Amino acid sequence: MCIPQNPPTVEYGMPRAPQPVNPAASPWHLLGSTLRHWRDGTRLSQRDLAEVVHVDHTMISAWERATSRPDAASIRAVDEALCANGQIVALHAVIVELDRLRESRLDTNPSAHNEDDVERRTLLQLLMLGAGAGISASAVDALHAGLRQITGHATENGVNDWEQTAWDYAQGVWTEPSGSRIAELVGDIRDLNHVLTHTQVSTERATLLRVYAQLAAFMAFDLAESSSARACWRSWRAARSAADASGDRELSVWVRAGEASQSFYLRRLGPAAETLVEEAMHLADGRPCLGLAEALKTRGRILATHGRVDLAREALDGFRDVYERLPASVTNDHISVWGMPLEGVQYAEAFVLTMMGDGGAAVPMLEHALASCPQEKAGGRANIGLIQAWGLVQDRDVSEGLGHALDITASLPVTAARRKIVREIVTALPEKARKLPVARELHALAAGDRLT
Repeated sequence: MCIPQNPPTVEYGMPRAPQPVNPAASPWHLLGSTLRHWRDGTRLSQRDLAEVVHVDHTMISAWERATSRPDAASIRAVDEALCANGQIVALHAVIVELDRLRESRLDTNPSAHNEDDVERRTLLQLLMLGAGAGISASAVDALHAGLRQITGHATENGVNDWEQTAWDYAQGVWTEPSGSRIAELVGDIRDLNHVLTHTQVSTERATLLRVYAQLAAFMAFDLAESSSARACWRSWRAARSAADASGDRELSVWVRAGEASQSFYLRRLGPAAETLVEEAMHLADGRPCLGLAEALKTRGRILATHGRVDLAREALDGFRDVYERLPASVTNDHISVWGMPLEGVQYAEAFVLTMMGDGGAAVPMLEHALASCPQEKAGGRANIGLIQAWGLVQDRDVSEGLGHALDITASLPVTAARRKIVREIVTALPEKARKLPVARELHALAAGDRLT
């Protein structure tokens, strides 16, 4: 039975400060730290919990300090008493299995101590990232790393598996919540680093470097919304390095275009966005590819922001020309980051047209884009709706435009792209309208943008 939150407790004598628990010391110390975290959340003493679980209170202390290891039955009782919903049980099971595999491996290969210690530390870090939020796929891979010693069959990812991993991530960039995949990416990038250091075949290394560049870019997308901008730029730098080393020029173009787009949205100081666009266009050398289209799209936005209308329209013309020469595999892909369907093109053109004050011309584009955009791309649909709100404000339909913008920003996380559009909406408001409560709320949201 789950113990209620904040139960009454009676303490006798002078209270003692709890002995610190270092969750990074070992997996069992992580379990101890997790037990204390859940116990503190209910404000239970060790004696209180021991009475419910039917053990001596010294056992609770020993488990938390990792000087003793609880059995599965005791952990189930603790999990239930602390209302942990199976999280403590799951963590305990992973740690027990890790120890079992380690012992089996050392029995058959006594020289594996050093490598085993590295794997244990890696898994521990992954478990700490996933504690309270489920276990990551990379932690599961690390857990089963010893299976090869037992069965004689390889369990690690091959080159094809790594390519599939990158593709799986690519399908979630626009459909999964921003920042939700960082723990997974940390583990996969770490594993891929290990594989690369042991891969000598040039063709395999090139493929793995391509995958590395993609994972680093996907990490940058998530870091832009969940961490400091500096962390985002570091990840983009790694993506550029890996893409260039892979020899895949189109990927190098795409990575620079992606970084340029985020630099624009995050208002990165200096000419970083313009420089990256120029690098991408130079590398593409006129050959139609997704990265070149993305670079021209960002170039149009930058020029429109600077009021260079003629050049912005020229960039849009180039963008449309590249789009029309892209392969069907790109233009028919409505979900993954490797696609540029018609609704994406219409949204991009409408963004620049509205920025140049020509919201009327953008209206039919936005209507078609919204009708064609898949429901699972909630973020993309929200961005289209915000451009529509921007156009309404430009046409002096202030009340409807502000209401539409507020509805959208209230229902979804506010990303850098959405914050940029909201800032433009507020800027387009007549002076009197900026004093409205809704306008002040949107202004506060726009002011929260990172400038790093």
